[in-house]
Formats: sequence, C-alpha cells, structure tokens
Amino acid sequence: MNEENKFEEYLLSEYSNIAQAHFKSIETISTFFRYYLLIMSIPISAIAVFFQIALQREQFLSIVLQYKLPISIVLFCISAVGLGVFCYITNLRLDTILYARTVNGIRKYFYDRSDINIDLKLQMRVLPQSPQLPLYYEKSYFLPVVFVFGIINTIYGSLAYYILFKNYLYLLIIFIGFFLILHWLIYKWYAWHREISYLIKSNILGVDIDGVLNKHREHFCELLKQRNINLDPQKIQTLPVHDDPNLGVTREDERAVFNNPKYWTDMPVIEDAAESIRKLQNMFRLKIYIFTYRPWPDNPNKTELIEDIKKFLHNCKFFSFNNSLLKIAIYIPFIMKFSFLFKEQPLKQMTKEWLERYNFEFDKFIFEKGNDYSSDPRGEFNNRFYVSRMKRIRFFVEDDLEKAKKLSYICDIVFLFDQPYNRERTGIPANIIPVNSWNEIYKKIRKFS
Repeated sequence: MNEENKFEEYLLSEYSNIAQAHFKSIETISTFFRYYLLIMSIPISAIAVFFQIALQREQFLSIVLQYKLPISIVLFCISAVGLGVFCYITNLRLDTILYARTVNGIRKYFYDRSDINIDLKLQMRVLPQSPQLPLYYEKSYFLPVVFVFGIINTIYGSLAYYILFKNYLYLLIIFIGFFLILHWLIYKWYAWHREISYLIKSNILGVDIDGVLNKHREHFCELLKQRNINLDPQKIQTLPVHDDPNLGVTREDERAVFNNPKYWTDMPVIEDAAESIRKLQNMFRLKIYIFTYRPWPDNPNKTELIEDIKKFLHNCKFFSFNNSLLKIAIYIPFIMKFSFLFKEQPLKQMTKEWLERYNFEFDKFIFEKGNDYSSDPRGEFNNRFYVSRMKRIRFFVEDDLEKAKKLSYICDIVFLFDQPYNRERTGIPANIIPVNSWNEIYKKIRKFS
C-alpha cells in the first residue's frame, strides 16, 4: 500500500469518527438544553406553590421582604449558573461546526480526486465541500437559542435585583438591557474567536540568528586559526564542535573563541537576509521576531572581558560620545561586574548593535533566558518555544534540527536553513521545510500566504 492509499484510509477513518462526534455533540446540546429548561423551571414552580400555600398576598410579600437577601442571592446564583450553562452549550455548538467543517474538507478531497463528470458531481452534491462552512456565527439557527437563554437568565437576575433595589427601577431597565446584550456579546466573541484565532496563527515570522542570519561556522573557523587550528567549516557536522573528536577542537578552544568579543561583533552576515526580511515585511505584513540564545561570556578573567566590553560600548550608537549617557556608559562595566545580569546584558547589547549595523528590521528581539531546548509549557522559560506558543507564531526559520522538530508542533511551518550539522533528516515532520537561501524562504511564504 503506497503513502497516498494510507492517507486516504486515514481520511475515511477520520471521516467516520468526526461524523459520529458531530452527531453526538448535537445530542449532547439537546440533552443539556432540556436539563437547563427543567432546572430553570423549578424555582418558578416553587414560587407558584408557595404563593398558593400563602393565604394572602400581603403574607407572601412580607415573607419575601423578610428574607429578601437570601432569596436574591439564590436568584442571582440561578442566573449565573444559567449563564455558565449558556457558555458551555455555545462551545458545544461551535464544536459541532468544527466537526462539520472537517467532514466538508474530507468530502472535498474525495470529490476532487474522482473521475466522475463535473455535471454529475454537481447534481449529486447536497452537502457543502468547503472547510470554511458553515459559519460559526449562525444568525438564523443558533441566535434564537441565544435569545432564549438571555430571556430566562435575565428574568432571574432581574427578580433578584428588583427584590433588593425595587426603588431604582431605571437601573433595573439598564440591568435587563445589559444582561440581554451580554449573552449576544458572549456568543459573538466565541464565534469570532473560533473563526479568527482558534486555529489560525498570528502573522509572525520567528527568526534565529546563528546559522540563519550569519555565517557562524566560517567565522568560528577563522578565529580558531589564532589558536593554530585549521578547520574546514563544511566539516562541522555536530554542535557543539568539541563533541566531535575527529575535529581536534577542545572545550577550551571553543570557550576561547566564544569569549572573544570579536566573535560576536565581527560576525559575517548572510548577504540577502536583511533584504529578504524587509521584503517579507512589506509584501505580506509579517511581524519579525528575532531570537537568540547566547549564554556567553563565561570567561573567568572578568577584568579583561570588562575592558573589551567597555571599548565596545564606547563605539555603540547608543553610547556615543555625543550622547548624554556617556557618563553612564563609563560606569556600566563596573556595575555589571557585580550584577546578576553580567552574563546577559553586554552580549545582548552587542547583538542588537550587530543587527542594526546590517540593517535588519524587526518588531521584537528576544534574548532567550533559561533553558533554550525545553519546550515544556510548565517551565515557562523565556525561549523561542514559550514565545511561539504564547504569540501563536506562524512561521519560524531555524538551523537546529532538534529545535525545529519541537517548533513544528507549535508553528504552522518551520524552515530549516541548510547546514552540515542538520542534514540527518530522516523522519522529520512534514511541516519542516529544508531551504538553502532566504530567497527560497521568500518564495515559500509567498506560496503559503
């Protein structure tokens, strides 16, 4: 059995399961609505019976006034419970529409692959084939149900309000109008959320820096020459480099390169990266989120490192000699010497300067903290996985295969920038797309947009 047959078998099974779920959800809505009407009718029946038992109207009203606070609380609770049931049933109805859309999409798949004449197809077709139908906001079908919920829940809320504040009838009218409109607004918002943001990602492109915007392999090998190590960048097939014993690069060699500020400040750029990003921003209105995880420097010789950072900061635009903040810049290295931000802030400023130097335009720069490989939402690390989940990032450009696999469960499309260390791609998810250049990324996004 080939892959297409397997996929069609899966779709048929999915069609059957979703269709059953669709009908069961309709039954659940009907059942809950009956229970709702039953529960809501009990207090009214109880009031009617109590009124019959009471011999006189004055006696009944005196009892109500005597216990008006607990009676009002009970009525308010009934109204609140009714509102909660309304929200639950609304979500059930929206689920049934989601199932119907799924079934429609599968139906279209098989209709499109059939060799039957189009005239016969149109004559046979009764149910829709568009996964965009039916609409979540149903004016003629579910809106009357919303109206019924609103009337019943408002009656109980209004009775509670009237018992407590019967002298303020104008406020009662406002309360009735507000509570009725509230039901419609809740339904409108739920429908909008399902239609616009429930499964649709935001228009954001996440971009890694190292290996995606710069030529970090070539630059790493260039600085290694200062330690009399000649390494071909194409031979770097494992990260970190010292994990490959065949390359002859030790952990100390790696640290010496990474703790050299020139490694970060003089990093060569991929030529068409900035221009392609600007094109994506202008053509498709993409927001650009740039990510990097750089837990450096870790140089034990802090005095030497602080002097290097001090020189760099003096050359930055933000701390230019014409800037009034120059005096602050002079003291910053000494403050950082004792600050818990010592390992993060200098390199963050260096990275921002590098991005500005090469004219990268972006909406947000995320200097990742904590664990840059953990995608567990319970960790809430400020990394690309957490931000992608919170911001619903649609596209991501990555060079690390392990991170790309984790991002594929969060983003719609992950572009894997070709590098020698990510070419073992057996069993990668279908939404990870290998690319060789930024121009290729631009063409792919143009196709998906």
